[in-house]
Parts: sequence; C-alpha cells; structure tokens
Amino acid sequence: MHIYPNTKPYPIEAFHLLMANTIREVQDKVKAPDALVAMSCLTAMSISCQGLIDVKSPTGQVRPVSLDLLSLAESGERKTTLDNLFSVMFHAADNARTERYRHLLEKYLIEKHIKDAFEKQLKKAAVAGEPLDDITHKLTEHLRKAPIKPRLRRAMRQRMADRAFMEALEGDGESIGLVTEEGGIVLQGNAMGSLGLKNSAWDGARQLSWDGAEGSSIIVKNPRVTLSVMVQPAILTDYLNRHGDKARGSGFWARHLVAMPESTQGFRFIRYVDDTWHHLPKFHERIAELLQEYEDMINEGRAQRKVVEFSEDAIARWIDMVNTTESLLQPYGYLNDIKDFASKAMEIAVRVAALLHHFTKQEGKISVDTLNRALDVVEWHLHEFKRLFSPQYKAPSEQIDAASLENYLMTRYYSKGVPAAPRNSVLRNGPVRPVAAFRDALDHLVRMNKVWIGVGASNKMRYINPGPNFGRA
Repeated sequence: MHIYPNTKPYPIEAFHLLMANTIREVQDKVKAPDALVAMSCLTAMSISCQGLIDVKSPTGQVRPVSLDLLSLAESGERKTTLDNLFSVMFHAADNARTERYRHLLEKYLIEKHIKDAFEKQLKKAAVAGEPLDDITHKLTEHLRKAPIKPRLRRAMRQRMADRAFMEALEGDGESIGLVTEEGGIVLQGNAMGSLGLKNSAWDGARQLSWDGAEGSSIIVKNPRVTLSVMVQPAILTDYLNRHGDKARGSGFWARHLVAMPESTQGFRFIRYVDDTWHHLPKFHERIAELLQEYEDMINEGRAQRKVVEFSEDAIARWIDMVNTTESLLQPYGYLNDIKDFASKAMEIAVRVAALLHHFTKQEGKISVDTLNRALDVVEWHLHEFKRLFSPQYKAPSEQIDAASLENYLMTRYYSKGVPAAPRNSVLRNGPVRPVAAFRDALDHLVRMNKVWIGVGASNKMRYINPGPNFGRA
C-alpha cells in the first residue's frame, strides 16, 4: 500500500485519566505504535460495555456502543503483546466460564442418563402390560427438577464461520468480541464471509435468523459484537483486490475506526527497566467489574441494557458537528471522496462518547466535555480513513520512501544534535532498501530542497545535510 505517512500523533490526551495513563504506560513498556495501543484499549472498553449499555443518539435513536476497528501493522509491531495485555481479564473470565460449564455439563449428562433409564423402564413396563403410574410419576418429578442443557459462553473469539457466529449470539442480548492480532486468519478465511451479518450486528438489529439444513434455525435477538482486526498491509491489499468493492460498497469498512501508524521498530530503545505496572491493573479492575455485572445480568435471565443519553449542551455540540460534516460532503469538499465513512463518523463518535462516559463511572447524561473527547478520537480516524482509502492519497513508492527516509534522518540524527548523517550509514541502517530505492528517495529529497549532499574535507565521505525545506510538508 503506497500511502503518504501520517505524522500526527494519536490523541491519547482525549481519553480520561484512567485510560490515558494506561495507554501511555503500555506504550512506554511495550514500545508499540500509539494508535495500536489506543485501539486495543478501545476494543477492551467496547467489549466490556456493549452488553450493559446502549446509547440514545441526539436524534432519538437507541444504538449499540459496539465498535469495529481495523489496524494495519507489519509483523513485529508487538500486536500479540498488546492483545494479551488488554484481553487478559476477558480470557480469565472465559476460562472461569469454561470450568463452570464443564461441571454443569457433567451434572446435566448424569440427569439425562437417569431420564433415559426411566424412559426405558416405562417402555419395558408398557410392553409387559405392567402398571405405569409409579414410573410415570418418578419420570415426571425428575423432569421437573432436571437442569437445562448448559451453554458455553465466551466473550473472546478469534475466527468464526457464519454459523458459529450465529450460534455464539443465539438467544437474547448475547455479547462477544471477535478479536485477532493475526488478521490474515480472518480476512483469508470465511469469518468475513457474510458482510451483511456483521453490518447488521453493528447496526443493532433486533433480530437475525439463520436457516440451516433439515429445518434447523438459529434466532438471534439484540446481539452486540465488537470486531477488532489487526492485519499486515499486504494482506489487506490482497483482500481489497479480491473483495474491496464488495466490502466498501456494503458499508463494511465505513463502520471501522482504521489506522496504519508508523512503525516503531528500530527505535524501541530501553533506557531503564521498571517491571511494576501502576495503571494497567486499575484498568483491569474496571474491566472485571463490568464483566461481573454482565455475568450477573445474564445469570438472572435479564437482557435489558441501560440507555445513556446526552446533555442538552452536548446535543447542541453534536448537531453543530453534524452540519459541519455535511458541508464537507459537497463536491470538492474534504470528505467528498470518503462519504461512506463520513456518514457513519458522527454515530461512531456517539458510541465512543458513551463508552468513555460509562467506563469512567460518570453519573447522569453524557457531557459536552466527554463528547468533545470522542470527537477528537474519531477525527483522527477520519483523517486516517481518508489517507488509506482516498485515491488522492495514493503516492508513488519514491515519495513514500522519501518520507520514511526524512523521518529516519530526523529521529536518528538531526533531533539529537547530529548536524549531518553519513550517507553509507543511512543506507546500511535506514528504512529504505534496496540501493536503487534508497537513491531514488534521496534524490527526491534533494529535488525538494529537503536535504543536500556534502563531502567531508578529510575523509571524502558523503554526508546528508538538512536543507531549507526539511521537515516541511
């Protein structure tokens, strides 16, 4: 994917203190790109809250708070580490559910065996013409006390075919997260087969149905699904080449917060070691509270979510932003070429605001401050969507390499007070290969007056010096 690089940092400050501190702590210890860390945080917030709350938009519609997220990063960006850090409480809860399920299933099978034995006795007595009243009474009493076949619920899933997707959500008010740090498994498999199912779940469909063979049917009511996929750019490019028009035309990608942050590989230096986590445990504690609240609700047979609403000043602010966004959809407007995402952006902002509000235990209605924080997050992703999906942002590889080279020169040399970079060292250790690509990128920077090449007086070595346009767009 030849895309102009994004140099704007992720708006971590838009998150409230609990999440912002957690994101910065994880970023500091893991050294992963800021957007990947923040989106892992948003994923955890979405999964933990979606089963408990809905949000009433300023237009009066009650909507899910579930998010779809797509992050693009090369192998080695520590995506698996992020998934493990932010998902640990979900996996712990799923393990506990599995253990309880095992015991309940064992009890159920014993009771079923007893029922089968009574039915066998009843049939044998009927054939022999013996009295049936005593056996019938025992069987009836047993059936009254017999447990219902247990169901294994798991919050976290990595890949699911359409039938498995429906089975996981069967019933009323079920909540799952389809999360993978190896997005190729999802994109290259059949977990994305029926985009309509995923879109309907995101939209908060009241009922979905699946009709299988021999008259079997699966009914899903009020499902909640968070979809978070981390994938390598080359794999997404291949998927888009095969299915891009279908996915884009269905509005599937428009429902996603997308990001492709700059790699941190090569700059993940360790200056000190602190193995104590100060903020992440508090984040985990809040996740555990929300999971237990959802567990209690399901065990009580309730599937009624709390509906959070916006304050009057937040509604006024949202309407103002809706009108601003609409004006940018006009011909030659900034959002004209990404109308699909722009049409969903303000609803996504509503969802993010509700997540921020509930996760931080705010009382009353969603404030304008919380909405503004959500708008900052969604705005960053709006620019990112345009950068990744708008044709005007597709750039020649020479320009992409030049931007990477310029960034390397700044971070490795000039920002540290080194006035000139040895050309051969930059070629050996820098981000652009092979040699021909490096030469083209360097020539581009020279033509743009971003750098100039000097020769050392004593050693005749060539050095790359910052030019008058270095660091300028």
